[in-house]
Amino acid sequence: MNKFAVLCATLLFSSLLSWTPLHATEAVYDIASMLEEMNTIQNNDTLLAQALQDGKTRAQFCFHCHGTDGNSRRDHIPNLAQQNATYLFTQFEHFVTGERKDYVMNRLAGSLTRNDRIAIALHFADQVVTPREQPVAPSAAGERLYNSLCFACHGRHGHGDQQYPRIAGQPYEFLEKTLLSFLHKTDARKSSPMIGVMQSLSEQQVRDVAAHVAHMP
Repeated sequence: MNKFAVLCATLLFSSLLSWTPLHATEAVYDIASMLEEMNTIQNNDTLLAQALQDGKTRAQFCFHCHGTDGNSRRDHIPNLAQQNATYLFTQFEHFVTGERKDYVMNRLAGSLTRNDRIAIALHFADQVVTPREQPVAPSAAGERLYNSLCFACHGRHGHGDQQYPRIAGQPYEFLEKTLLSFLHKTDARKSSPMIGVMQSLSEQQVRDVAAHVAHMP
C-alpha cells in the first residue's frame, strides 16, 4: 500500500470513529445559498474546471466503492456517474445531518467541507454511466410497472432531476436491495416517499421493476 493510500485509510478510520450526527439546531445549513454557489460555478468555465479538478482529488475516499469514474465497483453500491449535481449535493447534506443513515457515508460526508461536497458532486455528475453486465434479464412486466408508477418522478428514461436520482443502469443488486427496503419500511430511508409507492407492489413486482431499470440506458 503506498503512502497516500495509508494516509487516506488513516484519515477515514479517524473520521469513522469521531463522527457524531448534527442536531437539528446545529444543522442550520443554508442549502439554498450553497446550491446557488454551485450554480455559479457550473456557469463559469474557469470555476467549473477548478471545481472538477478539486472534486477528483477530494473524492479519493469515494473511489474504493463508487469507482474513479462514478461507476460502482460493487453491485450492492450505486453508481454516482451522471447523477444530477444538485441531487448529489443534497444527499451529502442528508448524510451529514443523519436524515439518511449509512455507517460509512454519515461519517465520511461529515468529514468533508462544504466546498469539498460541492466539488465532489460536480465531479461525479460530470462522469458517464458505463453499461454493466446485469445478473437478470430485462423485464416486460417491470417496464409496465415503471411506466405506470415511476416515470412521473424519475422520468421516462430514468435519468432523474435535481430532486430525484438517476436510476437507469444502476446495478440490479443495489436496486433490488433498495426497493425491498422501501417495501419493508426499514429505518435507513424511513422519510422517503418511496415507502408509500412501494406498498402497492409485491416482492416479485419490486424485482421486476429493478430488472427493468437495471437495463435502462
